[in-house]
Amino acid sequence: MLPDLKKLEVWFVTGSQHLYGPETLKKVAEHSKEIAVFFNKSSKIPVSVIFKPVMTGPEEIANICIEANTYGNCIGVITWCHTFSPSKMWINGLKVLQKPILHLHTQYNATYRGARSTWIS
Repeated sequence: MLPDLKKLEVWFVTGSQHLYGPETLKKVAEHSKEIAVFFNKSSKIPVSVIFKPVMTGPEEIANICIEANTYGNCIGVITWCHTFSPSKMWINGLKVLQKPILHLHTQYNATYRGARSTWIS
């Protein structure tokens, strides 16, 4: 009997910075949720993709990486940096992360919605 893979989780974690302001961070969170929901609905991804809050500092990132390590159903992390600048905030978190990681090296852009659905759906 095969295990129920939907019980396993991959966490979708986005990095950004406070310098962009609360409205931009709210939009980043909306985009992140949209991407996580899209991945979660894909028949090509057999596990649950779970949106996690937008991370805006190195301590937050290290803590979520430690949490991912200790949460039994979490089998990996998808990271997405809303811009390049917060990337170095991930260094300490990635040093402690013991789960597989997939980094999305892209920017959110509504004009690519159709393209995204064709390469993953």
